[in-house]
Amino acid sequence: EDLANRFHADGTPFVHELPAVSEISIPNDCPACGSSLIFEGAFLKCNELMCDARVSRSILYWCRALEMDGIGEKLVEQLLDSDLISSIAGLYELNQNQLTSLERMGDKSAKNVLRELERTKQMTLGKFIHALGLPGIGPELATLFASHVNNLDGLFQWLDSAHAIIGDEKFGPELNDLGKPHKTNLAIRDLCKHDGIGEKVAIQVRDGLEQRRDLIVQLVQYLILNDEPEIASTGSFEGMTFCITGTLSQPRKTIQLMVKNAGGKVVGSISSKLSVLIAGENAGSKLAKAQTLGVEIWDEDLLNQKLNSGEKQITDEQSEEKSANAQRTLTDF
Repeated sequence: EDLANRFHADGTPFVHELPAVSEISIPNDCPACGSSLIFEGAFLKCNELMCDARVSRSILYWCRALEMDGIGEKLVEQLLDSDLISSIAGLYELNQNQLTSLERMGDKSAKNVLRELERTKQMTLGKFIHALGLPGIGPELATLFASHVNNLDGLFQWLDSAHAIIGDEKFGPELNDLGKPHKTNLAIRDLCKHDGIGEKVAIQVRDGLEQRRDLIVQLVQYLILNDEPEIASTGSFEGMTFCITGTLSQPRKTIQLMVKNAGGKVVGSISSKLSVLIAGENAGSKLAKAQTLGVEIWDEDLLNQKLNSGEKQITDEQSEEKSANAQRTLTDF
């Protein structure tokens, strides 16, 4: 009906016969593996990790996240159909003869594929976590989580702790500051202290990693995972912890970046250890709690003043150091 009395770009009327209107039939089972489909928001998903379609997409996601050239959808399908691989880990077991046995895969192309695989055998933990394709976990969050656990051993320790029973003495007290039972254990709550990570996301990280635990164990046989590098900072906010709340004139991520570039750390919750709460309009409960705890509160104008004065101080110090170095050099002569 929407096309009735419409015209093509060249001005001629649209006169084609349209198909009969019918309702869209929503499938109950995955067409690739037959598993039951579930709704997640607006999406209809298959949660079976061993589903052929999901395996294919996970391998493609890995290759694209690591920016591999020469490994596209068609090659991945060929590798799976030929039973040369069954997961991401299988990529790192491929050899020249196996690749050249595939249709339209010559020696040069095979060597290029092996070269790309060799190049990606070493990476940071954050890049590794991102490339696994955990639901809802992008590169920024993957890097943040990697810095939280520091290394692969820390990842497995956190994962085990994140499944701990609430109230276990090993993982923290059972009651929160209000005397009510916590909904999640200490490992989950610690991760939620980072700005941008809430309980739902933390549980997504936990469950996504747990589902891929066997794959991670397989992959680390072939890979070298470097610890996530710490960002060295000598800014005016070094050693200070910030929380941001309310509506600001700039996007929240922009404010976070400004603080981090000045050496500050951004967290998502209010505590007595917090250095500063940056409060915009409609700050709400976080502002009230910060006032109760005696936390210093800045508005956006004061933040900009502090940032600008910090930049000026650093510039002045650099000028003094440069002048002193010049004087020492002249004295040496």
